[in-house]
Amino acid sequence: MAAMSVNFSRPSALAVGVFLLQGSLGLAQTPEQKQMWDAQRAASQADAKAKAEQLAAQRAARKADPMAWVHTLNPLAAGGWQFRAVAPDGSWASFSTEHQMKRSGRFITVWLREEYPEPQRSSSGDIYLSYVEKIQYDCANERARAFLIIYYSENNITGSETSEATDVKQAAWIPIVPGTHSESVYQWACDLAAGKAH
Repeated sequence: MAAMSVNFSRPSALAVGVFLLQGSLGLAQTPEQKQMWDAQRAASQADAKAKAEQLAAQRAARKADPMAWVHTLNPLAAGGWQFRAVAPDGSWASFSTEHQMKRSGRFITVWLREEYPEPQRSSSGDIYLSYVEKIQYDCANERARAFLIIYYSENNITGSETSEATDVKQAAWIPIVPGTHSESVYQWACDLAAGKAH
């Protein structure tokens, strides 16, 4: 008995095209679906526009009176925090404390605090509104290095927290740039330490 062979041929390009055409017709929107989608898109765009306008108004208000925003922050006096500076446009405010200040020769280690009115993102991708930083200043060579940063999801160092620590031996020194906010904090820390030494 002769063996029977079966020939499976590939579907023709025409058959595949008809199949795809039928599939695409099945996915087409009905007029009602398109109308609903257009309405959702319009509502989303209106919401985004309203949020953008609100943000612009908030930024304008902070720029007009940066201290008004600073006054909404908790001074956290129990931690010895003292207001140091605010950005001219109210985009950040900084505080320092004498608590836990340590001196070793020309090196001064202090805690600093930063507050933001708008969410920021850390190097690891976490969203935060405030952070504290343990920083060491080299008062002889005008440079600084950070040992520890703790990020907080809310203002006034509250909410969930994440931290980034650096080994003392690996912490990179960063020069203090003249005329910057960093220089004013550096001067405060080194002057204070010099005063305590006498």
